[in-house]
Amino acid sequence: MKLRFEKLIAIMSLMVCLCATSHAQVTIGSGEEPDMNAILDLKETAGGSSTKGLLLPRVTLSLTTSFSPLSAHVAGMTVYNTATTGDVTPGYYINDGTRWVRSSGKNQFYMPSIILPTDPATLPNSNYTYSGSTFSVNLYNLYSEQYGLSSSTTSRKSSGAPALKIFNANQLDYYIIYFDNSVFSNVTISTTGVLTYQLASGYTISEKTFMNILFSEK
Repeated sequence: MKLRFEKLIAIMSLMVCLCATSHAQVTIGSGEEPDMNAILDLKETAGGSSTKGLLLPRVTLSLTTSFSPLSAHVAGMTVYNTATTGDVTPGYYINDGTRWVRSSGKNQFYMPSIILPTDPATLPNSNYTYSGSTFSVNLYNLYSEQYGLSSSTTSRKSSGAPALKIFNANQLDYYIIYFDNSVFSNVTISTTGVLTYQLASGYTISEKTFMNILFSEK
């Protein structure tokens, strides 16, 4: 009797081990066996095709440096952010252990074409100012106005085209990747997208008198 009981215990232990092994990998969406290399396999058919997707947790982030609404930064944590605030916009974010990193590639794009005045008496609008010997140009405002198609008399879009995405000023880094240093001097650009420059002594405007300005999503 004792021997039978011990055999029964051994068989039950073996079954528990087999069950634990078989459940170390899981399929969700069907009764099919999971891929041997996957801990979790989402599929509806043996071939792996499905008619549904994976809906990640949707959260409201506040800053890439803030772990909120989590209780701490957790490397590898993946979420879909629904908020537009601070330096975050709606999209997928992965936590690297110290901050949230947007999973999609960062946008880089050139500043739309603008005028760079050399005569303080002919400033185009309020986005341009002149003080002492320094011109200031609010590049961010000009970009948001042009991307927002703010002027119906000077902009067009194709039928059904959606609105262009406009980043907040603090969501962008600003670069001047070329300027004509025989005309422009003391060139700077601020973290809010304001360009300042002076005119070089004895300058002569030529075919190379322009600036290439790049915006990059943080």
